[in-house]
Amino acid sequence: MKKIISAVIAANISLFAFSSSSVSVLNGKFDGNSAIYDTADGGDKTTVTFEHLTKEKEGDIFFFMDYTMADDTKLYSSDKTGVYFEIMPRLSLSNLTGKKLSNSVVKDVFIASQFNAGNGSDYRAELLGLGTDLNIPGFDFVSLNVYAKRVDLTINSKDYSRDTFQISPVYGTHFGSTGISFKGWMDFTGYSFSTQNQLLYEVAKIGKSSKFEVGVEHLYYHESKNDFTSENPHVKSNTLQVMAKFSW
Repeated sequence: MKKIISAVIAANISLFAFSSSSVSVLNGKFDGNSAIYDTADGGDKTTVTFEHLTKEKEGDIFFFMDYTMADDTKLYSSDKTGVYFEIMPRLSLSNLTGKKLSNSVVKDVFIASQFNAGNGSDYRAELLGLGTDLNIPGFDFVSLNVYAKRVDLTINSKDYSRDTFQISPVYGTHFGSTGISFKGWMDFTGYSFSTQNQLLYEVAKIGKSSKFEVGVEHLYYHESKNDFTSENPHVKSNTLQVMAKFSW
């Protein structure tokens, strides 16, 4: 699967004309029992996130990286800082086949892939599947990707394998000329559900395409299967973070 994902990434590198980027700073109290998100003593954690999207008729590629700084050490780890990233290239099947695959609801169909990795918990995931962009009234954008997911995870020097499926809707909208926008995503797998949703207000517009926003992000994560430790049979993280975001 890794070779296929690498080929999709390579095919996307020089294709795009449209691009957007952003840097966000978030802070919240992470007092749940998730090894992925939470801190040892339930203290605050600050996250700096860089995001980049490029898009054209050949497909699109989205990348983000989180750098986290916790007041306490992370749960099941002696580290206070961490790095996590995801890269998600998609190739348009309409462009590849030369056939029109769109209708009033479906904009396009894609070969979708992901590669995810992070330190601390030593997490790696490779995903491959199909995706689509949808026309949904009331939304600026809606995407839906369905993957087969291969996961390798190491916690406290113990390796875990969690091969599963993943269903990932992504969505966003704005509320007229109020300057308020809403966007988020969900991941459903065979053992977990996670979602992050942002409500933002545009404080200032800078030039034609840059803007500064402030708001909140709600993060929720729940595991129905937990084989990391018998002490936490029901893993959940539920956090509201304040945030500031600069986009260009």
